[in-house]
Amino acid sequence: MKFAKWIVMGTGGVILAVLSVVLISPKTAHALAAALVQVTNTTANPVPTAPAVPGSPFFAFMQLSGFGAQSVGPGTGTLGVTEIVLTNEDSTVDQVNIFAALLNGGTCGGSGNVEAASNPFLIVKVQPNSTLVIPAPTPIVFTPQDGFDNVNHTCVGASMPITGGNVIVSVNGFVN
Repeated sequence: MKFAKWIVMGTGGVILAVLSVVLISPKTAHALAAALVQVTNTTANPVPTAPAVPGSPFFAFMQLSGFGAQSVGPGTGTLGVTEIVLTNEDSTVDQVNIFAALLNGGTCGGSGNVEAASNPFLIVKVQPNSTLVIPAPTPIVFTPQDGFDNVNHTCVGASMPITGGNVIVSVNGFVN
């Protein structure tokens, strides 16, 4: 009888020890890992930070009619375009080109100063008399481009490869 009691007590002790290790061990390991990974920001050892929200929102639109290119943009900084909306109000237009505009003078927002196009360059097919929304989950980045006036400009340009037509191009994004 004493032998059976000793076996039951020994087995119970082992089970209790195993349960204690299982229940206590994850907390101990977690606390130890948290202590080892803790990051502090001191003047002697600063932690680099980056803003979580983009610098400032950007919205502009162009109304294309005819053959000439137009541009919009902040003029400076880096423009991240997150959405382009094309509203085609014409039955003959089926394509719009979106690009980084190289200017021959002036600032973004003109229609007579776009001299050429640079990357990024998008050829967008749009149905006549319709609206096309182009979302960009990863922003399309427009960086300052050295134009023909030897000045850096951050401009988005748009044009139609045919004469005539009426297309509204809306550009949404943010500027850093």
